[in-house]
Amino acid sequence: MRLPVFPAVSLSVTVTVLCLAAGGCGSAPTGSVAETPVYVLNLQNSERGRAEQRPANLVLSEFSTMSGVTWRTWGPTRATGAGRLSGTWCLPECADAPYAATVTLSSVIPVKGKGYFSRYAVTADVPVRHRTEADLSGVLPTP
Repeated sequence: MRLPVFPAVSLSVTVTVLCLAAGGCGSAPTGSVAETPVYVLNLQNSERGRAEQRPANLVLSEFSTMSGVTWRTWGPTRATGAGRLSGTWCLPECADAPYAATVTLSSVIPVKGKGYFSRYAVTADVPVRHRTEADLSGVLPTP
């Protein structure tokens, strides 16, 4: 069996594709994901929302809020923090005693030169009676 002979340009293209697939070879291009600031649009006390990084209090949806969040990681593709979860689905008992929870933000989308987290997932020890109502994952607003 005879193997085909490829021109030298094919080798260059192959190396470039392999470098891109491996996460890059050499220096990163300008404007790479690692250089883009990453935010979450927070509706806490703001109807239109504010671009924030590592907010202590975060509105996840119209039904759920995280408070007292301590961020363990932040960007460029994901953020994880621990805090207290409450929402309209658990009132009245969670008003004074929110549930311990971990929130993960993900799915960064570019908007006007910034990256915004567009999804959230919450892990919390929610009582069985609230599990079907609890808003533990969903889409975050973006500008």
